[in-house]
Amino acid sequence: MGKKSIRLYSNPTEVYRRAKKYLGNTAKIGLSTKKEKKYMVTTPNGRIVHFGQMGYEDYTKHKNKTRRKNYLNRSSRIRGDWKKDKYSANNLSRILLW
Repeated sequence: MGKKSIRLYSNPTEVYRRAKKYLGNTAKIGLSTKKEKKYMVTTPNGRIVHFGQMGYEDYTKHKNKTRRKNYLNRSSRIRGDWKKDKYSANNLSRILLW
C-alpha cells in the first residue's frame, strides 16, 4: 500500500491541514513507513509516532457523524496517560483523523 491507497481510507490534504493547526511547526507529519499505519509524526525530540489503522476509513474520508461519535466514544476509554501526551497515537488519531 502506498500513496494511492491512502486515499481509499483517508484524506491526506485534510489531515495535513489539521496537523498544521494542532501541531504548528513543532512536528513533521507524513505517510507512515509502516504498511499497517496511515501516518507518522516526528516529534520535536525526534520520537516517531505512527497512527491510523490502514484498511479502515476515518472521518476525513467518510464524513459519517455517527461513526465519528462512536469512534471518539470508544477511543476516549483507552487506558493510560495518552491525554497528557500531545503526540500519543490516540491523541493524534482523535484530533487529526476524527
